[in-house]
Amino acid sequence: MFKWGILLFLAILACAAPLASAAPGQRRHLVYFKGTPQELDVYFIQGRSKGSTVMILGGIQGDEPGGFLSADLYADLALKKGSLIVVPRANFRSIIHFRRGLEGDMNRKFDGVPAGDPEGAVVEVLKSLMAQSDAFLNLHDGSGFYRPVWESEQANPGRYGQCIIADADVYVHQPSGRRIELERQALKVVERVNREISDPRHKFHFFNMFTTREDTRHREQRKSATYYALTVLGIPAFGIETSKNLPDLESKIFQHNLAVNAFLDLFGVEVELPRIVLDKPILGYVVISVNGALTLAAADGQTLLLTPGDTLEVVDVGSNYERGLSVQVLGAGGLNDFRRPLAPRSPTDIVVRKDNAVLGRVHVDFLPEGERGGPPLLVGEGKIRPSHAAGEAAGDIPALAALALQPSLPSGEGVPVGRPLGEIPASPAVARASGTGGIAAFLLEVDGRPMRLAPGEQAAVPLGARLRLVDLESAGGPLPSGVVMNLRGFVPARHVSRNTGEDRGAVADTSADLLPSFSEGGKGEVYAVNAELGRTILASCSLKIMRPVLESVTVRVEGRTRTLRRGSRTHIPPGAAVEVLSATLAGGLAPQNPRFTLGGRPFPSSLPQTLTMRGIALNLAVHEGGHLAGKVTWVPW
Repeated sequence: MFKWGILLFLAILACAAPLASAAPGQRRHLVYFKGTPQELDVYFIQGRSKGSTVMILGGIQGDEPGGFLSADLYADLALKKGSLIVVPRANFRSIIHFRRGLEGDMNRKFDGVPAGDPEGAVVEVLKSLMAQSDAFLNLHDGSGFYRPVWESEQANPGRYGQCIIADADVYVHQPSGRRIELERQALKVVERVNREISDPRHKFHFFNMFTTREDTRHREQRKSATYYALTVLGIPAFGIETSKNLPDLESKIFQHNLAVNAFLDLFGVEVELPRIVLDKPILGYVVISVNGALTLAAADGQTLLLTPGDTLEVVDVGSNYERGLSVQVLGAGGLNDFRRPLAPRSPTDIVVRKDNAVLGRVHVDFLPEGERGGPPLLVGEGKIRPSHAAGEAAGDIPALAALALQPSLPSGEGVPVGRPLGEIPASPAVARASGTGGIAAFLLEVDGRPMRLAPGEQAAVPLGARLRLVDLESAGGPLPSGVVMNLRGFVPARHVSRNTGEDRGAVADTSADLLPSFSEGGKGEVYAVNAELGRTILASCSLKIMRPVLESVTVRVEGRTRTLRRGSRTHIPPGAAVEVLSATLAGGLAPQNPRFTLGGRPFPSSLPQTLTMRGIALNLAVHEGGHLAGKVTWVPW
């Protein structure tokens, strides 16, 4: 059983993703709770010019595919102006089961989560993402058709489909004094969307739940994500509801897109309408690492033969879809075992799903008694279906033998795709050359900043940083032909089909792209960077991937410099000018790309910055490499 208490603890440490440090016009992808049923993909998209940040949330209820499939389309957009935070599948576990919720309604947990609730960690991440946004959109599919007055059993004030929901007509956020014209904004969107809908039965309406009033009929909405975003964070927040009674899924997605695009235009985010892609999901292959060494590409229907005690880990799935994929090792793991090492004790199946649809399965069995102790085998005729672009025909290629990949292994520890099973060699020990092998230094970049490491050196790198492998520096004279620079546990996208071990020029996301099974001791902390010539390691350095932890923040208040330790509370007079001078991380970790928020609102990351103390308690939070490093609290006196 998955240890939800650990999950919640890790989520509190991460405390949600900060707005990505992507350059203008770029996109960043972070994954929380990887390899668990609650895996949470978050996409940060930065426009070429600055503007408002809008958060799009889908799938908080798992039986509403119009919402989460519409949100899914926005994860790949390029923006001219503004930014997006896109969470296509907020409740992946309920989506896999195609149920509204498995631990109650996640959209009723934003006023507080009971201790031990396994969804609490996800809710905390979503709250932190909202705090980085200027507007919030929650995408749903509702029953029937909302109408302000009774028309029929399916069209009346008690239905939710085809409407824009808000919690008030006008709301004044007391901490900030911000006046939010919810009804005016929603009516603009309704008018624009309805111009595109020809069937009068499917027109949108504005649904004001009056949640902020004492006489509201919808008090349960005070626990919702939109109510939290509006009343706690002071940002415009809307629910977009298409009807479950629309004739087909494409209609739901299309009308969600119309409403989302109208809101983005309203908030000044310039984006093109995404194309609706509903191609039938296809399983191409399942990449399985056995005992952290040999990696096999299995086809749908094949059988993987192991020795008892062997560990398997599904490290990749080839499909015509990138998102919404999950893997379940029946009887050995949980609901989502993607990238999770497991040791099956009895014959079982590896089941691959896209959302709640089964794409295929790989059988797992054990070698006969006399053959145990040998290498794992793939047997049986499966079908490898290449992952093509949407709309292209995908042919079938017989898979009569194992296909093996090299996850950044030195030459000889793996084999290229297509090599017959009988030719797979045993994994030989790698010869290590003495000295530095003619290598003077390893040249890297961490979040765009250069780093030079001598052979044998180790450097701390923040979890979530983008690491670029630049080059090898010779100690004198040209390097031998064929020398590669290999980050162990990393496979660049260009090498997924045939990994040469050469990682120069590639960029690795240290929170998403490294395989823990290839780290030192399998702990996912220390990764080797090697200079390799064939099976020989000429020289090596290492990187220690560290979760950034704030040590202190230095400020100047009324001419006095203070060092504020992580977690401390400091009294500051209301109205005082507070100059934030610097932030220091623990463990000697150098800040690479720090970001700061005060009271949940970001301020420029170039220090020093002068801020004004308000009449309420405020948290100054320091984020680094996609993670919350820590915070200090300012209290008025």
